Amino acid sequence: QRRAYWHKDLPMHLPATASPPPTLCASFRMRNKHNYTMPVLLIDNETILLEKLKKLIPGREVIRAWDDLEGVTPNNYSLIILSGGSKFPVVGNEEALFSEMSLVQNAETPIIGICYGCEVIVRSSGGTLELMSEKERGIITIDIVEHDPIFNDKGALQVYESHRWRIKELPEHYVALAHSKHGIEAIRHTKRPIYGFQFHPEQCVNETDGDEIFMTLFQKLIRI
Repeated sequence: QRRAYWHKDLPMHLPATASPPPTLCASFRMRNKHNYTMPVLLIDNETILLEKLKKLIPGREVIRAWDDLEGVTPNNYSLIILSGGSKFPVVGNEEALFSEMSLVQNAETPIIGICYGCEVIVRSSGGTLELMSEKERGIITIDIVEHDPIFNDKGALQVYESHRWRIKELPEHYVALAHSKHGIEAIRHTKRPIYGFQFHPEQCVNETDGDEIFMTLFQKLIRI
């Protein structure tokens, strides 16, 4: 059973006699190296995994609800994360999601979209989604189809997913990074620092690779 990559409940200072796993050491080095001062903006799409997602984010975050984004200045944040959610589908509710979609369209700050947040990215950029015949939930294998450092040179990874919509057609300037038997699982903008995951890196961190993917991407985007 693998150990969680890192989360806020772990002590920042281990006893001198302790021998932490390499992944923990790498995570601590990353945190100390960057020591960023601006917080992460976490947009809550009413996810039931909010507390787990907060634990996954190094440093401090500012949480804003999806419908309370008035006055948000993206440049005041080092990174923007769009959470998962299931209040209503993205498709057919683009008007309600106007503020969040506008942020995706215009922000220069790096963005990561998780599940529902990934779907918001796709629709805000002109892509299409389709309703699956049934909701997919559980740990699945994703295959890497486009090289990206966030996958640490692995060809296949285990992640947790829980969604009923999937990406049908990617918007312009986006590429698929990973697929599963259910469809596209990870995307990247080719010109801007925007990534999207259809899976949940904050869930089942002891059994999957999602948290490691997230932390490697976090490190990459904070450097920009």
